[in-house]
Amino acid sequence: MYGLPQAGKIANDRLIKHLAEHGYEQAQHTHGLFTHKTNGVVFTLVVDDFGVKNVGRQNAEHLMASLRKIYSITADWTGSKYIGLTLKWDYKARVCDISMPDYIDKALQRFEVPTPTRAQHSPHAWLPPVYGTGPQLTKPIDDSTPLDKKGLTRLQQVIGTILYYARAVYNTMLVSLGTLASKQSAATEAASAATMQLLNYCATHPDAVVRFHASGMQLAIDSNVSYLSESEARSRVPATIFLLMLP
Repeated sequence: MYGLPQAGKIANDRLIKHLAEHGYEQAQHTHGLFTHKTNGVVFTLVVDDFGVKNVGRQNAEHLMASLRKIYSITADWTGSKYIGLTLKWDYKARVCDISMPDYIDKALQRFEVPTPTRAQHSPHAWLPPVYGTGPQLTKPIDDSTPLDKKGLTRLQQVIGTILYYARAVYNTMLVSLGTLASKQSAATEAASAATMQLLNYCATHPDAVVRFHASGMQLAIDSNVSYLSESEARSRVPATIFLLMLP
């Protein structure tokens, strides 16, 4: 039943059980990633979108036939759309371009952002260093006027809208979004001005594209934790992320 808080969990449990009956198993440590025991099909699942990797059409059709036993589904054999992303495949060059065409344009229309009179190439304000001087002070404490409820709601909507785009294809905005998000509880006119700078940056660079190249390298992560090793009962969590070429 839609609207029931447990609906998502119930539907997911039902799907996992049904897929298991047809040879598909969910990865132990990566929920939403499934593999078949024998036919090589691998797919990711986000809500109700399946992104499928397969060798041989008959193997993909096995997954579709399994799903159609209890669901109504549609298929895009070009693999050009997934969770709001547009994927452009070039198998000869072994590259894949990921983008979200018109996403920023629609967001700017929604928030009624006019075309900036000057190009904005920085998503956030910055203080230029002054070399050869003595101590340099940080920015003064923000004492500008707090935003009213309408202004705060708009700030939260901008963050929520732009964050998905930034995470998916344009991570240059993540620092600015993180700073704005930290100010939501006590947002001021200064935060509103910072939001407008971010939107002007989006208007200047509206259609980012991320290109992935096929290679033999694998992303590896080493992490560790020391429990209660810092003052005030704090812990430390280090991690190293690197690309690894396996023999």
